[in-house]
Amino acid sequence: MHTIRCLSVALLAVACAFLPACGYSTSSLLREDIRTVCIPVFDNQTFYRRLETDLTKVVVEEVELHTRLRFAELARADSVLEGELLEYDENVVAKTTKDAILVKTISVKARFRWMDRLTGAPIVPWTEVRESARFAVAVGEPQEGLVFRELAQRIVEKMEEPW
Repeated sequence: MHTIRCLSVALLAVACAFLPACGYSTSSLLREDIRTVCIPVFDNQTFYRRLETDLTKVVVEEVELHTRLRFAELARADSVLEGELLEYDENVVAKTTKDAILVKTISVKARFRWMDRLTGAPIVPWTEVRESARFAVAVGEPQEGLVFRELAQRIVEKMEEPW
């Protein structure tokens, strides 16, 4: 009886080993053949100047922090990540009785594509991303930094291979 029970447990263990895994992996979800990226300054379709450089800087930081990609000049890069800032809206949510802004929201919309320079094919075709955030306004502190960081994180997430 003891031998049969041990044999049953062993067979069950072997059968479980062949069941599909849950899909978790510690490897990168980026294409393995792409090792370098060039990120030119995003275009800006809004009326606000210099936001494109701020957004591009944050996208570069997020790619550097959360991917294994190295940066290269365009002529040497395996890929290019290009994009444009499409919308930037600030809305006042609350003011003081003397019209000083206390709370505002910032909403941004951008689009990007990630191209394989070796084949000319898109790795990620033109994709729109949106983000918004509500801020308690502090004097002299730019609020777009946080919303740009969130937008850049959405871009990096979309650079990964789909499940």
